[in-house]
Amino acid sequence: MTLAGKAVIVTGGTRGIGEALVRKLAREGAHVAFSFVASAERAAQLEASLRESGGQILGVRSDVRSREEVEALVSRAIAAFGRIDAAVNNAHQAYTGKPFAQAGWEDFQREIDTLVKGPFNVAQACLPQMQRQGGGTIINIGSTMALAPRPRHAFYVTAKCALMGLTQSLALELGPHGIRVNMVTPGPLETDHNASYPADVMQRLNAETPLHGRMATVEEVADAITLLVMDEARAVTGANVLASAGFAIA
Repeated sequence: MTLAGKAVIVTGGTRGIGEALVRKLAREGAHVAFSFVASAERAAQLEASLRESGGQILGVRSDVRSREEVEALVSRAIAAFGRIDAAVNNAHQAYTGKPFAQAGWEDFQREIDTLVKGPFNVAQACLPQMQRQGGGTIINIGSTMALAPRPRHAFYVTAKCALMGLTQSLALELGPHGIRVNMVTPGPLETDHNASYPADVMQRLNAETPLHGRMATVEEVADAITLLVMDEARAVTGANVLASAGFAIA
């Protein structure tokens, strides 16, 4: 199995799952365009570190909430690579949880704009090219909190549940064009998003994870995403692949 010559867009590519995925895809020989918003220095360092990977690496500042910026990202990827075989909607920014009674609509709107409007923008921008080339794959990143909600995260859970609906709807509608649409759902991870959690919380989350008694790593989640990019997954669409080491199903 190889990704040599495949062209992939990864949104939010400078941290966490996104960075691990960019590195994984590059090692497999793919051409990768990744987006970032405020991490220009990290993006430049990531590009530089992967230049010898065999594939082309392109970092583009692009806020997925902006259709204009997403169109520019996709256009640059097509100009550089000639095609788009896969688009991975990973972009997200850290937030502070709060009780529903204290949440404002702006909290919901922020998550919906990033986690639903962002993938909507990317999917629509990639669609014409994927149709021209006869297929492609779109992968959305979910969350186990959409399966087992926890207090203080209502706005995040709502957006991730909506993203699941979008994933399945697009799998049905875009299937006749040869376009597969799937979701990969990680559980809690040791990333910048939850680095502020107290040690006892992280220990509890590890204890609640059946496989090996520890949370999955960002690299392991990237491995699962990569499997869906490969041709061997050509019959998989509309799926929610749990890359959570069993978290939320125990």
